[in-house]
Order: sequence, then C-alpha cells, then structure tokens
Amino acid sequence: MNQYRFDAHERRTPYILTAVISGIIGALLVIWAVRFTGLGTALVNPPAEPAPSPAPAVESQPLALNQYEKTTIDVVNRIGPAVVMITTNTVVEDFDFFTGPEVKNIQSLGSGVVYRKDGYVLTNNHVVNGQTGMADKIMVVLSNGRSYAAKIVGVDPQTDLAVLKINAENLAVPSWGDSDHVQVGQIAIAIGNPLAENLKNTVTVGVVSAKGRTLIMSEDQELRNMLQTDASINPGNSGGPLLDSSGSVIGLNTAIAANSQGIGFSIPSNTVRTVANQLITKGYVTRPGLGIAYVHFTPDNVAVLEYRLRQRVPVKTGLFIVKVLEGSTAAKAGLRPGDIVVAVDGQPVKDQDLIREAVASHPVGTKLKVKYYRGSKARETTVKIGEMKR
Repeated sequence: MNQYRFDAHERRTPYILTAVISGIIGALLVIWAVRFTGLGTALVNPPAEPAPSPAPAVESQPLALNQYEKTTIDVVNRIGPAVVMITTNTVVEDFDFFTGPEVKNIQSLGSGVVYRKDGYVLTNNHVVNGQTGMADKIMVVLSNGRSYAAKIVGVDPQTDLAVLKINAENLAVPSWGDSDHVQVGQIAIAIGNPLAENLKNTVTVGVVSAKGRTLIMSEDQELRNMLQTDASINPGNSGGPLLDSSGSVIGLNTAIAANSQGIGFSIPSNTVRTVANQLITKGYVTRPGLGIAYVHFTPDNVAVLEYRLRQRVPVKTGLFIVKVLEGSTAAKAGLRPGDIVVAVDGQPVKDQDLIREAVASHPVGTKLKVKYYRGSKARETTVKIGEMKR
C-alpha cells in the first residue's frame, strides 16, 4: 500500500491566479453589456407588469326564501289588512293636593281584528274598559290609515272580549280556524300594534307552546282554556289575532306572563266566535250554570275553611256553597248556602271542580244528581242546568 500522498500546496497557486483573471474578464463583460446594450436601463427601470383585467360584473340575486318564510309572508300579506289599531280616550277626575281637583285625559292603545265586513271589530274588554273605566272615545284605525269612531256593541269581562261597530263596509275579514284542532308545536303568527302607534302592524312568529292554560287575572276573573304561545306579545298587542300557517285565526291575543319572555296567551278562536255572536245578536252572553257560588276545599285547605266557619265540616273534600241565586235551578232543587257538595252524577269531588266541568260539558236542561251534606246529614237532589245571563 502506498503510504504517501501528493502535497496539494504545490498546485494551489495556479488555481487562484486563474480565478482572479476569470473574475476580471467577467466584470469587464458586464460593464460592456450594461454600457452598450441598454441592459442597465432595464435593470434600473423594469418594465411595468400589465394591469390585471377587471373581473366580470356579477348581478346581485335576491336571497332565496324557504317555504317557512314564504308561508309567513303570504299570511301577513293576506291578513294584515284585517288587523286594526284601537285608540281610546278616557276622561277621569283627579285630585291634586296643591291644585285641587283636575280633569285628565287618559289615552291607551290596543289592537283588534275585523270580524265582519259590515263593520264589526273584535278586541279585548280591557282595551276599551280599563282600570279607569269604560272609554269615552274609541277610534279604530284600519291598516290603510283610515280611522273611524267606534261604539261598543257588547263586552264580556269573563272572557275579556269586546265587540265594536264602525260605520264601514266591505272590510277585509280573515278566515277562522277551529281551535279544538290546534296542535302544540304548530306555527303561530301574531300581528298587532305593540307599545306605540309607530309600531303598528308588527309581526312576530313562534309556535303554540301549550293548550288549556288557566289564568287567574283577579279574584273575580279567571280565563280558562287559553292558548299559550312564544310569539312575542307586548302591551298594545291585546286584541290582535293569533294565526296559523294557513292564515286562519286560532286565537285573540290577550295577556302575557309578568316578568317573563316568550310566554303569551290567547283566547281560543272557538270561544271568541261563540261569545262574539251572542254579543252581536243579544248584547250579552248567556252560559249554562246552576246559580251557585262555592269554595272548593281539599285536605290541604280544609283547616282554613273550618277556621273561618268556626265549626267542623263532615268531610275533608267538597264544594262549600256560599251563595244561591234566587230563582235559580239550584234554589229550586233545594240547595242552600252552607251545604257541602260531595258528588256530582255519582263522581266524588276530589281535586277537580266537578260542578264547573259538568256544567261546561252538558247543554242547558241537563239534569245532574247532586249528593251533599247539610250539617252532618247526607242528602241528594237533582239539579237542572239552567241558562245564566252574564
């Protein structure tokens, strides 16, 4: 094996000299090219790149509506002209400690819906008959801006309904749906005039949240079988219609739950039509009844009843009669204040109000077998459901 190698140092000098000479020649060539060929101008001022051609104009297209939106728009366009705004003025006397008695004009706002094309309009009783009493002046404003003085045909505080009449013909009227067939979860559309006149014909959409709700409005008023909806209802919406997806009226917007959002209530359309027809034809509403007032007590509150009566009662659950109307069917059957009803048509009184249920589910003239206590003695009688004018 060759243990020696050539010394590289001896060949390094010629390579360096060659590199130096090559660099000088290359530099001279570059100088020449820059000076005589115009390359220098090109390097200093490169040619501008061509401007990009503008993108072709695209025409804006309207957003496509889904079926839900199309349905809502169709309902609003068809039924909107039948929704009205109602303004009221009530003159009240007030007393100021410093200035003495003074007269004030209280103004309020509500909604309504045309019931018949010959000028009958529906709204809530509390819209025209509020805390300050019956309104002195009522105006109905149509969706086209025309306004008419209105008179009250009749009111029914028990259902919070009122019928008004204006001097107008050929008004737009909506179709009415069957509230008994309304299903929880179906679309609910509310149209009304919330808060102020500049918000008239406001549309809100939701669903029917529940059926058969009972609202205790006061000691004297209880609204039963109400529809609950999450379609936004605000002060001023009272009296406006609640509509289904076909545009049929399924309820009349009436109340909202205090300190809540999305909890509104409407009078079912079947109740509205029954009451409205009676108010138009008779001016008042008649209902089936027995002619008694009573207190429903259970084991949970029987002690309170006994404390107020200052006596023991023979049963723990029943209906304590506190008043019997003179000439009523209950009076003719022999019932008296102080009697305790314990069974109706063989069904014992428990948690439910059997008399109310029996009267509501049977026509006028139906005979009911009633078992009751007078003192500690059990008795029975037959009571006919009569017609009560309210």
